[in-house]
Amino acid sequence: MDLHEQPTQPFGSNNEMDGEPDALTQPIVQSPLPEAVNRSASPAPSANNHFSRRALFAGLAGGVTVALAGGVALAEWEQQSGNPSTDSGTLAPGTQRQIGHLLRKTGFGVTAADLTTYSALGYSGTVDRLLNYNQVSDTVLEQLLSARSLDLTKARNQPQWWLLRMVYTQRPLLEKMTLFWHGVLTSNYQKVGGPTLYQRMIVQNNFLRAHAFDTFDNILLGITSDPAMLFYLDLTRSHKNAPNENYARELMELFTLGLGHYSQQDVEAAAAALTGWHVKGGTYEAQYNPHDHADRELTFLGHTGNLNYKDVIAILANHPATPWFIARKLFTFFAYENPSNEDLQPLVDAYTQNKHSIGAMMRALLLSSQFSSVKAYRSRIKSPTEFVVGSYRALGTKSSGKELPTQTYLLGQTLFSPPNVAGWPGDKVSSLWLNSGTWMSRLNYINLMLTGGRTAGVTYKPLDIQSIVDTQHIATPVAFVAYFASFLLDGNITADRTSQLVDYFTTPDPVSRKGHVTLANGTSYPLSKVRGTLYLMLAAPEYQLN
Repeated sequence: MDLHEQPTQPFGSNNEMDGEPDALTQPIVQSPLPEAVNRSASPAPSANNHFSRRALFAGLAGGVTVALAGGVALAEWEQQSGNPSTDSGTLAPGTQRQIGHLLRKTGFGVTAADLTTYSALGYSGTVDRLLNYNQVSDTVLEQLLSARSLDLTKARNQPQWWLLRMVYTQRPLLEKMTLFWHGVLTSNYQKVGGPTLYQRMIVQNNFLRAHAFDTFDNILLGITSDPAMLFYLDLTRSHKNAPNENYARELMELFTLGLGHYSQQDVEAAAAALTGWHVKGGTYEAQYNPHDHADRELTFLGHTGNLNYKDVIAILANHPATPWFIARKLFTFFAYENPSNEDLQPLVDAYTQNKHSIGAMMRALLLSSQFSSVKAYRSRIKSPTEFVVGSYRALGTKSSGKELPTQTYLLGQTLFSPPNVAGWPGDKVSSLWLNSGTWMSRLNYINLMLTGGRTAGVTYKPLDIQSIVDTQHIATPVAFVAYFASFLLDGNITADRTSQLVDYFTTPDPVSRKGHVTLANGTSYPLSKVRGTLYLMLAAPEYQLN
C-alpha cells in the first residue's frame, strides 16, 4: 500500500547529513548528548550540582522513562517541580502561562507570534477567537495547499495535506477538533473501497472539519451516511433481509453510549433500522434506498415503531448516557485523564441545554475552572501529531512538508490509518504514545530540525539561528534562553534551570568547526553550543507535555 512505501527507519539510522557531522548531528540513538554541563536538569539534582551532559540527558529522559514504566505520569514530574499558581489551584488568569496552556491544548504548539496575538486578546477573547473561527481568514493556508498540488487520490499524500493544514492554519482549534473526531468516528484508508477510492477519506475529513462544532445529532447523521464509514464498518453491505451489525454495535459502544447501556437485541434492532444506505461504484456520495430498508416494527432502547436511521440517531443523541459519554471523550482529549462526574457536569449541562451542541460543550470546557487548573497544566504527553506539528511550527521550519507523515509514523501515529475502530490508545491514555523507540524518534526529529539533513527524500535546511538572533535583537545567553522559553515553555523556567542552560551555552567548544552565532552585543558563541542549548529545551520533559 502507498503508506508502506515510506521509510521505516528513524532519522539518524542511515541518513546523509549536509555538511560536517559533529556530536549533535550524529544519530541520537548512538550518541545521546556530548560534553559537560555544570548543573543537572534532573528534578532531583545531587548536592555537588556538577554533572556531565550525558547525565543531564539521563535526567531529561528519565522523566519520560517514568511514564514508560507506567508508574508516575510524566506530568507528575512537572507538577513536582513547583509551578507558581493562584491559591485556588488554577493558573493565574491572563498570564503567559495560561495563554500558552490554552493554545497548546486547543492547537499545535505555540510560536512567539501566537503569544503576541493572543495575549492581547486575553483568555476569554482567545477562547472566542478560537471558537468563532469563521471570523478568521485561512486564505494563506488554502493558497499554500493549492500551490502544493497534492494528488489526494494517493494515500501517501493525504497525511501531508492534513499536517500542512495543522502547521499553517489560522484556525487551530478547528483542526484540533477534526483530529479529535478522526480518533473517535474512525475510518481507515485501507478499507474504503480500494486504492482508486482513497479520496473518500478526504471527503470524510472535510465533513468532520465542516461539522466539528455542530450538534451531535448532525454529526452522527453525517457520519452514518459517509462513504468511507459505510465501507469501513460494512453498512453498505447491510440489507433488509440480512442486516450487518458492525456499524450498529460500534455506533453505540464507541460513538455514543459505551458498554453497559444496550443489549444484543438493541444491536439487532439498530442494524435493521439502519439498512438502506449504500455506496455504489466509484462514487464519493452515498445514496439511501428505501426499498432496501427493513420495513417492520422494531424495538430499540425502549422505543418501538417502524424505525429508520434518523430514528436511531435521534434516540441515541437524546439518550441520558450520551452527553456523559461524549463529554468524557472531549475532556480527556483536551484537559486531563480520568475526569470525575463533577468535572464533566458543565459539559453535560451545555449539551442538554443547547440542543446537543458540541460547540457549546467546548466553550463550557475551555471556560471551566478545571481546564485552567494546575491539574490540567501539561497533563498529557503530546501525541506524535501534536509533537511533530508543534515543533515544526515553533521553529519556523521550512520545507515542503513531505517528510511530516514519515515523522508522525515513526513516532507512532499515521493519520487516516488509526489502528482499529477504537482509535488510538494514546488518545485515552497519553503515556501510551511513548516507548523507548518513539522517544528516540522524538529526539531524532529535534536533531533534524536544528542541524538539517535528509530524510524521506526531503532535505531539511539547518535552523537559521543567526537570523532569529538578529531579528529578535538577542544580546545575551540569558536573553536567548528567555526568548525560546517564552513560547516553548510558557516562560515557566526557574532561575536554576536557566542557569544550567546558560552554563552550557557559554562553555567553550574548541573542536567545533560548525561556525559561530554572534549576539547583538557582539559576542560570538560556537554554533554547536547554541544549537545544543535549544536541543536541551526541546528535549526537556515539560516540552513533551500538553
